[in-house]
Amino acid sequence: MRKISFFKLKNFLEKAKLKEGTFLIFAAVLIGILAGCAFLCFNWMIDSLSKLFIGAPTIAAVEAFKKLPMWYKFVLPLTGVFISGFIIRYLCKESGGAGFGFLLKTLKLKNGIMPPKLAIFKMVTSSLSIATGVPLGNEGPIIMIGSTLGSTLGQFLSMPISRIKLFVGCGAAAGLAVAFDAPIAGTIFAVETILGNYAIGTLTPIVVSAATASFFGSYFMPGHTALPAAALGFSAEISSGTEIFLFTTFGLINALLGVGLIKLTYFNSNIFDRVKAKLPEYIHIPLLLLPFALTVPFVPEIFGLGKDMMLAGNGFTPSFLIGIALLKLLFLSIAFASGASGGIFLPILFVGYIFGLGFGKIIPMLYPGLDPSIGLSFASVGIGALLGAATQEPVSSLLLVFEITRDYNMLPSLMLATVVATMISKRMSVFSIYNYQLYKEGIAIDDSEEASIMNENHVQLCLRHECVVVHKDECLPQILDKMRDKERFESYVVDDSGKYLGAINGVFSSNNKVDYDAIGTMVLASDLLDTTFPTVKLDTPLSQAMRFMIKREVIELPVLSDDGKVLGCIHEHDLIDFYHREILSKANMLKTVQRGEGTESCSIEFEDEYRIEAVATNKKMWGHNLIDLRLRENFNVLVLAVREKSTGKGTMSPTKTLEKGDVLIAAGTKEDLDRMKSVFG
Repeated sequence: MRKISFFKLKNFLEKAKLKEGTFLIFAAVLIGILAGCAFLCFNWMIDSLSKLFIGAPTIAAVEAFKKLPMWYKFVLPLTGVFISGFIIRYLCKESGGAGFGFLLKTLKLKNGIMPPKLAIFKMVTSSLSIATGVPLGNEGPIIMIGSTLGSTLGQFLSMPISRIKLFVGCGAAAGLAVAFDAPIAGTIFAVETILGNYAIGTLTPIVVSAATASFFGSYFMPGHTALPAAALGFSAEISSGTEIFLFTTFGLINALLGVGLIKLTYFNSNIFDRVKAKLPEYIHIPLLLLPFALTVPFVPEIFGLGKDMMLAGNGFTPSFLIGIALLKLLFLSIAFASGASGGIFLPILFVGYIFGLGFGKIIPMLYPGLDPSIGLSFASVGIGALLGAATQEPVSSLLLVFEITRDYNMLPSLMLATVVATMISKRMSVFSIYNYQLYKEGIAIDDSEEASIMNENHVQLCLRHECVVVHKDECLPQILDKMRDKERFESYVVDDSGKYLGAINGVFSSNNKVDYDAIGTMVLASDLLDTTFPTVKLDTPLSQAMRFMIKREVIELPVLSDDGKVLGCIHEHDLIDFYHREILSKANMLKTVQRGEGTESCSIEFEDEYRIEAVATNKKMWGHNLIDLRLRENFNVLVLAVREKSTGKGTMSPTKTLEKGDVLIAAGTKEDLDRMKSVFG
C-alpha cells in the first residue's frame, strides 16, 4: 500500500510538471515546508541533547556548564565529536565539517547531486557537536539539510540538472531564512553565494521557498530569533564626522579579524590534513579539539552557541569582551578545520557582537563628547562587518543583520562598516571562509558560464588517441621520423611494460645539414626525456589542462591511465574547438528547441559546418538514456535537450529514458551528426 502511494505521488508531481511555472512554485513551497520541518526537528534535537548532557537548553548553556564537575567539563566537548566521528566514518562521510565547501564543490563537480541520507546524518552529527559545546553553530547544518532536501526532490522527480541546482538554491535559502527569520537575506545568500545567478527565473522560486520557510518557522516557533533580541540594544544615527571615522575604523578592524579567520582556518586545514590522512574521524576530531577541551573549563564563556553570554555581555569589561571574542575566533578556526560537524555563521555573529560590544565600551572613554548610546551600536554593526569580511558577501551580510534587528537607524553605520570590511578583505584574500576548500583543492572559484564550461568538463571529451609514443631505447632518427610523420612536436617515452616515463618536446630544425645517422646510435629516447613534463588523466578538468599548457608553453599534453600508460593526448586546438562549440550550443539551445516543436527534423547552420539539429529517435535508442548511448564519447555529438512526445516539452535530464516519438536536440559538425544518424539507422 505504501509503495502504491509513493508512485501515485510521483505520478501527480510528474503531471504537475506540464506547467513549468506552476510546478516550480509548488516545488519551492514544498522545499520551504520541508526545511521548516527539518529546522523544528533539529532545534528540538539540540535542546534535548543539551538537557541530557548539561541539564539545560542552549539558551542557558554557559551557566549550566559552570556548575558541572571539573572532570566532566574536560570530557564533555570531546564526547559529542567522538560519537559523531563514528557516524561520519562509517555511515555518512559527507556529514562532517560545516558543509559549505562540500555544497559548493557538489554544485561545481556533481551538478548539485547530493546523497539523501545526508539530511538525517547531518542533523545528528551537528546536534551532538553543538549540544556538547563545540564552538560551531546550527545555521550551517540547516542550510546543508535544506539544500539536500532540495536536491533529493529534484532527483526523485528526475529533474534536469539545471532544475536540481535551482532546488539546491531553494533549500539553502529556506534553511537560512528559517534559522534567522530572514527571508530576504536567505534569498540573496542563495543567489549571491550558492548559485551566483540573479536571473528572474531563478529568483522567483528561491523567494517563495525562503518566505515559506520563514513563515513556517515563525508560526510554529513564535518569537524565535537566532540572536537574542534583548541583547541587540539601541543603535544611534550617525551625526558627525567623528562617528563616520569611528565606524570606518571599526570596519577596518573587522576586515583584519575576518581575514585572520580565513587565513588561520586555511593554515589549520593544511596542517590538520596530515593528521586526518592517518587517523579516523572519531580519533582525529577529538584530538584536534583537545586544546579547546583543555581551555573551556577555565573560560566557560566560550562554551556552546553563546546566546546567554550575549545577553549578559553588557556587564563585562571591554578587555574581557575583546579577549573572549579573540579566543572564540581562534577556536572557531580550529573547530571549522578539524572536520567537526556544525556551522560557522552563528559563531561569527557571536564574535562580531562580543568584539563590537567591547569596542563600543571603549568609545565613551576616548570621546566623552559623543552620545554614550552610540557605543552599543558597535555590537550590532560588528555582526555585519565581521560576517561581510569573512564571507566576502556584503549584501547578504548587511541584510541579515537588518532583518534580525529591524532597526533603520543602524543602516548607515552598518552599511559603512560592512562595505569597508568586505572591500579590504577581498583585497587581502583571494578566497573566503566559504570557498577556501575549493581554492585548496585547485577548483576554480570563478562562477562565470565560460569558466564553468572548462571546469565542469574533463579531458576525456577532447582525447586524441593518435600521438607519438616511443620506446626508451629508440634512437634519435627513429624518434624524428615518427614526429615528422604525424607532424607533432611532442613524443612520449615508455618502458618495456608500456608505462609512461617522460616526454620529448622540441622542434628539430636547422638551416645547416645535420648528419643524424652519425649520432643516431649514441642518442636514445631515454637520454632526451623530460620527467617534469605535465601529464593529465581522463577526469582532469579541461581548465587544469589549459593551465598546464600555458605554464609550460606547450600545445599538447599526454593523457595517462590510472596505471601510468599513455592513452593518447590532448591538443590546444581541441580545447579551443570544444569551448567555442559549447558556448555556441548553449546560446542557441532555446531557439532550437522552440524551432523543433512539432517537427521531426530541423537544423540551424553555423560557420565551420557546426549545426544544431533536431533528430528523431528510433528503436535502437528507445529504452535507453543518454548516458547509455554515450553519443558525446562515440560521435562527438552533444545532446542539448530531449523533446518529449508525451508532454511536448524539452528536458535536459541525462537519465531520462527515451521513448518512441522523442526528438533529440543535438549539436555537432555535419559530419559527426551524419555519422551518428547512419549508425542508428
